[in-house]
Amino acid sequence: MIQRIQSLYLLLSAVLVGLAIVFPLVEFATYENFVRLSAFSLETATGDEPWQLVSHLWASGILFSATALLNFAVIFLFKRRKLQIRVAHYSFIMKVAIVAVIVYFSFVIKNDIRESSPDFQGVKPCIGSLFVIIAMVFDWLAIKAIRKDEALVRSVDRIR
Repeated sequence: MIQRIQSLYLLLSAVLVGLAIVFPLVEFATYENFVRLSAFSLETATGDEPWQLVSHLWASGILFSATALLNFAVIFLFKRRKLQIRVAHYSFIMKVAIVAVIVYFSFVIKNDIRESSPDFQGVKPCIGSLFVIIAMVFDWLAIKAIRKDEALVRSVDRIR
């Protein structure tokens, strides 16, 4: 199972989404404070003070967790390649939804900060967002490898 390259791609994708849960996704800055968006929370800090929780984002956190678990579960469907392709597609779609959630929250938070404080400096995507995009690439590579494996099996069946 792990000796197949698609299993490695799916495992790397699951690990990257798991890391995206831990690391911040986007940071916003003004001259006086910072706002950080993570998978499960929205936090703020002023100057040298530690990060303080502003809001829990349970829906996005559950989406991240479900995507990581789904990617890990797809690895064990290696005997049913058509189902594995379909579930890997669902995992890819969930990652597209994660990116859409990140972009949506980024625009909403940016607009709220601009309205409340005229000294808005900018938005900085963090490593967590990059992990999600790289995981999407690994999903695409896994789907491609599973299809190639399925084509190989079909060609061997035709020879028999």
